[in-house]
Amino acid sequence: MEKDVKIIGIIPARGGSKSIPHKNIVDLGGKPLIAHTIEMAKKSKLLDAFIVSTDDEKIAEVARKYGADVPFLRPKELAEDKTPDLPVFQHAMTWLKENRGWNPEILVHLRPTTPFKTAEDIDGLLSHMIQGKYDSARSTHLWTGKSPYKSMLKGEDGVTLKPLLVTEHYDRLGIDVPRQLLPDVFVINGVVDATRTHFIVSENKMWGPHMCGYDIPEERAIDIDGYDDLEKAKEYLKKF
Repeated sequence: MEKDVKIIGIIPARGGSKSIPHKNIVDLGGKPLIAHTIEMAKKSKLLDAFIVSTDDEKIAEVARKYGADVPFLRPKELAEDKTPDLPVFQHAMTWLKENRGWNPEILVHLRPTTPFKTAEDIDGLLSHMIQGKYDSARSTHLWTGKSPYKSMLKGEDGVTLKPLLVTEHYDRLGIDVPRQLLPDVFVINGVVDATRTHFIVSENKMWGPHMCGYDIPEERAIDIDGYDDLEKAKEYLKKF
């Protein structure tokens, strides 16, 4: 009997990173970067299955060593610098349906470059999404920089200013609104995403419009792009 997979996790890990060569298997705390996400996916109680989508045999070998399912090597044209997420996930969904008979209802995007997600993060975000009957879910954290409600856009003349965002106080105060009156702003941090698969397969979208947020502390939302981020992640591990 085929496994009933309603919620699938996908860890995309291409081999051609230029910022850090073979970034997805670079060492972080004594294990390859991708292993941190694999271990949490294995501990999740709500994922029915998860796979790694990679074009690179070396990454596939490391992922399998840490217990991941790597059912195929992704075509090279789906692993270029500017390849968006959508065709990568559509390829995975098509392969799984044709080769395993899997047709999951929810796809969970687990980036290996955000290594400090936990199984509780994955399951907490999914619980919010399922219980609230949302189309999609994104992990978030509170914006701690200068509020975007204090920002302006320049018009086509390069001089005229207009507000980026407008509060209910704008007519009276303009952008000089006291911080205490400004609404909280949340950053979508990419630690965990989830989307109902019909948006990906049928509507060519990586998101559904009825979306919920799930808070993950900013300190764990490190996204490793370059060596500075890698050093920051190593410092986090030392600290916590």
